[in-house]
Amino acid sequence: MNHRTPSPARSAWNRGALLAGLLVTGTLAGFMGCSGPDVRYDYDAKMNFSGYKTYDWQAAQGGVVAQGGRFDNAIENDRVRRAVEAELNAKGFRRETSADPDFLVIYAPLREAGSSHQVHLGLGFGLGPLGIGVGAPVGDPHREAVGAIVLEIHDFKSGSLVWKATADEALQGSDSPEQADSDVTAAVHNMFKRFPPGKP
Repeated sequence: MNHRTPSPARSAWNRGALLAGLLVTGTLAGFMGCSGPDVRYDYDAKMNFSGYKTYDWQAAQGGVVAQGGRFDNAIENDRVRRAVEAELNAKGFRRETSADPDFLVIYAPLREAGSSHQVHLGLGFGLGPLGIGVGAPVGDPHREAVGAIVLEIHDFKSGSLVWKATADEALQGSDSPEQADSDVTAAVHNMFKRFPPGKP
């Protein structure tokens, strides 16, 4: 029986193809796994936040309205409220329900109806006459809506809006309740990184 030994060039090509394939796969996985909601802030630069110690909730006026009709999800709302209260408590704020609080928190989810867009990302390379290409879709075509978490802080005495943060695409219909808890907790944590303004 005639056993052929791969040529050094062919062996080097095979090793290069394997390494390149692993590199491309890792790059795609990192690209899809590292993206998170875009957080935007705004606040009243003239406001002195140092006197704030207590807070309470205020319902968003007019309910939650989404493109194409009304939207309300009690489970999701409670999930966001728990995450917000955990962040505020960790920063030393206390919820006050029996007396006037220092500030009010308003949570208003915004959701756009319609399926999310799916982007295909592909990478390729070639050695000699042959080439290898690896591609993967970015985004979940089964998610039918994408929502943002909008949080507002209003001074209780004046009623003025003094701080606002928005986490775009933070409500995307996660695959499980546990994943939704994790996603919302991470998004709210990032939102409160700059509250009060000027503090780490």
